Amino acid sequence: MRRAAIFSAVMLAARLADAAPQSAAETVEASPAQPTDSRPETLIDERRVVELALADHPTIQAAIEAKRAAEAGYDAAQRARIPDLSVSARYARLSSIPARYRSFDGFTFPQLLDQLGARAELSVPLSNAFLGLAAAARAAGREAEAREIEIVSTRAQVTYEARVAFLQYWSMKLALENADELVRAAESNAIDQRNRKAAGTVAQNDVLEFEVALDAAVMSRQAAEAELVSAEATLRTFLPRLADQKLKVSAELDRGDRPGPRPLPAPASPPQLASIEAQSRAAEARADNATLARLPTLAAYAAGDVSAPSPRVFVLTRLVAIPTWEVGVRLEWSLSQLTVGGARATQARSEHAILLARLADAKRKLEAERTGAIGVLNLTDTRVQRARERVERASALAKARRGELDAGTALPLNVVLAEADLARAKNEHVAAVVARALSMAKLDFVDGRTAPSDGGMR
Repeated sequence: MRRAAIFSAVMLAARLADAAPQSAAETVEASPAQPTDSRPETLIDERRVVELALADHPTIQAAIEAKRAAEAGYDAAQRARIPDLSVSARYARLSSIPARYRSFDGFTFPQLLDQLGARAELSVPLSNAFLGLAAAARAAGREAEAREIEIVSTRAQVTYEARVAFLQYWSMKLALENADELVRAAESNAIDQRNRKAAGTVAQNDVLEFEVALDAAVMSRQAAEAELVSAEATLRTFLPRLADQKLKVSAELDRGDRPGPRPLPAPASPPQLASIEAQSRAAEARADNATLARLPTLAAYAAGDVSAPSPRVFVLTRLVAIPTWEVGVRLEWSLSQLTVGGARATQARSEHAILLARLADAKRKLEAERTGAIGVLNLTDTRVQRARERVERASALAKARRGELDAGTALPLNVVLAEADLARAKNEHVAAVVARALSMAKLDFVDGRTAPSDGGMR
């Protein structure tokens, strides 16, 4: 029974409350020396990480360029509605035609081999300026508006991901520190028991209990170190400016004299929803444009022409540049406007319906995420307070158990259990604080905020 209890204590010490899964056993003495990191050290916190991520993240730069492209498309759609001026010039050299082919009733018509001309034409879209082209301009304007909102949404997404990466790194950093404390305590106990065995006051079995606990603590520390390396690699993707610097975080978890964070009122239209709404309005305008494109188009035009010889002069014996002009209206329609245009109009209406469905789905998801984040946030304050008290009690118990062992009134198993429980309590405290911070980060993301609303980690 005693051996079974010792085995359970070792397993508890090895897990460290999910912060460090088991890895290969290795004693402190056999651990390889870690290389010295000579890089300058930089203190970071949640707000600082967000600032650096927003300054350098390529996704935000892509969103900005997408906005510029959409604005350029809107300008092009607007300018398509203004009158169009086209200018052309031509020169041609004709082949000579035998006189017998230019003769009529004994009269031979002259032939001018050189052909010169210039033409300018002004075309004014009458129907399209207020129908198809106007709808296309509205669609482009809505698309530019959506891209503008998308920048805010993208910044909120980057902010959330950076905060999550920081909180994971910070929690792994504290988990490693807790594992270090457990290793130091286990090593101190093992050394003490070795000395007692050398003095002949304890048996070999008593020493083995602490040696096994030390092995388990070292394994847990190595696993926690591996978790920290992974978390740091993720965090550094948001911090390219600090690539040549060593990261340092505050060891303070929370303060009992400060209230927990509280949710801010929800915005009228979060950027994620506002962006989809603008895209749906753009799709609606594109559907209008596709429908109106099936109608005949009416345009007015005025043109001036200078040519030598002029096609409006019957007979000329030499090159003479003659100016002429014309004014008129054009009514154009083709069968493809009805067939192809009908298919395109159906496609545009379906795309509009898709965006409306996406908007409804996004509303439900954001409402659920916000409700869940507020629920977690309201519960974590009590959890953090309880975890803080648990750490205090577990620390007092571990200290008492070590004193009892020194006085000979406690079993070595009791010390191992108490120290394993203290490590677990510290990690549970970290998990509670991180859960509270993650729920606040989630709430800020849903509301589209690009800075911690509660001032960051506390």
